[in-house]
Amino acid sequence: MDIIANDILIHAIVGLIIVSAFGVLSIKLRIVSFSGLIAGFIVGYIVWIFGGWTWFIIILMFHLSAAFFTKFKYKRKVKQGLAQEKGGARGWPNVFANGGFPTICAALEGIFVILIIGGAFDIFLFGFIGAVATMTADTIATETGLLSKTNPRLVTKLRKVVEPGSSGGVTILGELGALVGTLIIGGMAWLLAGLGLLASSFTYQLLIAAVVAGMLGCLVDSVFGASIQGIFQCNVCNKITEKAKHCGKKSTHLRGMAFFENNMVNFVASMSGGLIAMGLFLLF
Repeated sequence: MDIIANDILIHAIVGLIIVSAFGVLSIKLRIVSFSGLIAGFIVGYIVWIFGGWTWFIIILMFHLSAAFFTKFKYKRKVKQGLAQEKGGARGWPNVFANGGFPTICAALEGIFVILIIGGAFDIFLFGFIGAVATMTADTIATETGLLSKTNPRLVTKLRKVVEPGSSGGVTILGELGALVGTLIIGGMAWLLAGLGLLASSFTYQLLIAAVVAGMLGCLVDSVFGASIQGIFQCNVCNKITEKAKHCGKKSTHLRGMAFFENNMVNFVASMSGGLIAMGLFLLF
């Protein structure tokens, strides 16, 4: 019993050091804001404690790839007025919206393993991977789509051309970016499982689940963005925006549900991708 307790303590301490180190690096590189740092630590540490270091590596791949594609040609995005605010640093709402469902899956995995010693519950792993693949696909699709030479089309009305950065807009370049995102997550999961480092009896199925669930989850994000998400118009600069307040003034609500903002869309999409992957697990 003492050996188990010592192993748990070492696991917790190592996790604390590694997650904290990545947190400090992230804020120095302006990947997250201070609130995003705190939220990211909570998400990362829970994933480490309950899912283990391999699960942490998978969600870290999202964090790093999202940061890379957000910063990629950032000045060009700024000139177009399409760049993420604050240098691309993500705040706590974005971190929890994207990381919420994967964190729940990791916690459930850990709790069930504790209740049933020695067990492994692949359904939660699939849910975790599906959700992470979705948010990776969505982030890369958004950031690469902004660089497309052709204007996006509304996902619910493909004949309708919309402005770059519009909610629900899709481009071929963005969709290819989404596919790359799913392959990053699925490929890492497959590699870890193939090397026997990930506690799972599945290997290539993890890649399939990541690609299918990630692409479908990303589609859910686009559809919700085009139909349900609140869209406003700034009364100062007349820009169409997702924000209820723009240029320091209250914006005019145009369509969608005013309270249903982008982070809610991200959470629903992430959860959808996770649930789709869990459904695929039942089919394998």
